[in-house]
Amino acid sequence: MALMQVYNENPEDELVYLLAIEDEEPPPQKYHYKPLRDPRNFRTFYIEPGAPGSRIRGSLHESRPGDGVKYFALSYVWGSPQIVAYVMVEDCYSLVTANLHAALQHLRSDQEPLCTWIDQVCINQQDQEERSQQVMLMHEIFSKSDEVLIWLGKDTQPYEKGLLFIIMLLAHTNYLNAELDDDLVGKVVEFTNSQDVNEILLSLSALYENRWFSRSWTFQEAVCNPNTVILTSYVGITLEILISFTQLLMRNDTIKLLITLSHESYRATRQLMILSRHNTSNPGQSLLQLAHSTRDRSATDLRDRLYSLIGIAASNDQQAFTPNHSHSTTRVYAEYASSVIQESNRLHILEYTGSPTGDLEESVLKDLPSWVPDWSLGWFPLLSSTALAKPYSASKVPDKIGEIQESELIVYGIKADEISTIASESYWPGPDQSDRERLARAFQTVKEMTEMVALSNSSRIISEEQQTSRIISKEQQGWCEALIDSQLRSKESDKEQLLAQIVLYVDAINHRVVGKGHVIPKESLTNPVVQESFSAIHRQMERMTHAGRSFCTTKAGRLGWASKRAMEGDIVALLYGSVVPILLRPRQDGKFECLGACYIQGIMDGEVVEEKMIANGIPEDEMEDETKWKQYAPMEKFVIV
Repeated sequence: MALMQVYNENPEDELVYLLAIEDEEPPPQKYHYKPLRDPRNFRTFYIEPGAPGSRIRGSLHESRPGDGVKYFALSYVWGSPQIVAYVMVEDCYSLVTANLHAALQHLRSDQEPLCTWIDQVCINQQDQEERSQQVMLMHEIFSKSDEVLIWLGKDTQPYEKGLLFIIMLLAHTNYLNAELDDDLVGKVVEFTNSQDVNEILLSLSALYENRWFSRSWTFQEAVCNPNTVILTSYVGITLEILISFTQLLMRNDTIKLLITLSHESYRATRQLMILSRHNTSNPGQSLLQLAHSTRDRSATDLRDRLYSLIGIAASNDQQAFTPNHSHSTTRVYAEYASSVIQESNRLHILEYTGSPTGDLEESVLKDLPSWVPDWSLGWFPLLSSTALAKPYSASKVPDKIGEIQESELIVYGIKADEISTIASESYWPGPDQSDRERLARAFQTVKEMTEMVALSNSSRIISEEQQTSRIISKEQQGWCEALIDSQLRSKESDKEQLLAQIVLYVDAINHRVVGKGHVIPKESLTNPVVQESFSAIHRQMERMTHAGRSFCTTKAGRLGWASKRAMEGDIVALLYGSVVPILLRPRQDGKFECLGACYIQGIMDGEVVEEKMIANGIPEDEMEDETKWKQYAPMEKFVIV
């Protein structure tokens, strides 16, 4: 195969390079799809046997999911649309990307025909209505296939040593679905140390960096069918084995330190851990939860950040929001946000708004209303009441009060505070820094935050019981609590242990990071308790940085954190229907821009709203009666554009 010519069927289309077989004339006519007899049907592609390197030939047949047709479904990354190849469909030609063409060459038998489902061939990609209908069938197509085959690409030689290591480690330790105890960890360490670890690490990192692990569509394709196999040129393993190995790697610090992957690999390991938790036999996750879980994934068509998940979302989401490929990305995102607000009668989707880095120039959707999440940016909120023993209830009124008019969200609530100062964004040490450099940077963070809280002259104290002989300042306790408040509220967290870690963390920095170069004694770096406290704090700092958040103070002297786009005068609003404060920027026309959720100490549990309700005359014995809240809640109107 070679790049033989430039293909340009339509002069208005971008030129694409054609992979062609030398000295072979192209077929005379492009394949024209016949409309499906029923929108619930799908096509399968029967591939004829052929010699290696010869033209791919086959035919399309219409079927319905579950009607007994035996086929395998292919999960792969399309690759560049500018490099294409011919395949023959019933004596006519169809164009496919070079990566798919390589997969078909690899899979085709020289003896037996193959029945497959492949999106590029089996869906008429030029028919917007058919594409929208087929999206809703994807879950059935993949779940009812005999097998799902994952194609990682033609050049998989760099992955082979890593895959062989995974297989040999399984044979040596039998880690599949095993309890992660000391005996298993010991066997893993023993076997790993007997191998060429450096080459294995390079190979595993290359494997996890493959684009298949970062694409939106592959998530649904991977969770639909338990019979899913990863194909490479020489080695094949089941997805179940890879996920089990990844769990082994990520759930034990000893193994994680021994098998240290590249920084870029951890996106894939995180997504595989999410795959392991997703149970399609009990579909209950909302589309919002799925979009949140797959935030690290990307899509060429930005609408697919939602469309790729709708097939495995809860049934009420499928009824309220259906794909339409004739709509623009902005319209799709806006319609989804509207459907979430209308169906839930809540404003929790506002927690996903605002730019993740604070830089709106990153978005290609310039006309997106600020109250609509931009899913193309792929980020996550830091505040959520999920799995919290003590959920946030900043506004006290759980139901939204308001409506959507065209592109404006009209809601009610109160102005609780205003932003006074915002900290610098450089308080998170980079992933490649040493422990000494990380602690030195943390020292600067503590110093900056302490000065900031001292200016506010109002910070909550964690607990008097946490004071030690080496007392840390109340200011330092204040910003640490603001940093990990959601962890302190978690059902799964040990609150006393977290609080003790805060004391150790700041104490270690205050007393053990000394001298001009911030020299750190070796014993403080190797102390497991101190290390654990560093880990808890640093993880949250990293999350804040990736989410574009910085510490701030308010005019009322409160401490918190908000979008790093925040500036003096931005409004901390408690909107009815939102459990967390929302940061709003006043405009000259009296309307507001939404900057996303924020955390402000002293208002997260409805303290400000309760004060105003009492002022409005609510009897003390009715304070806990949710049916009375709307009656006494103060009303301020916010028009968010």
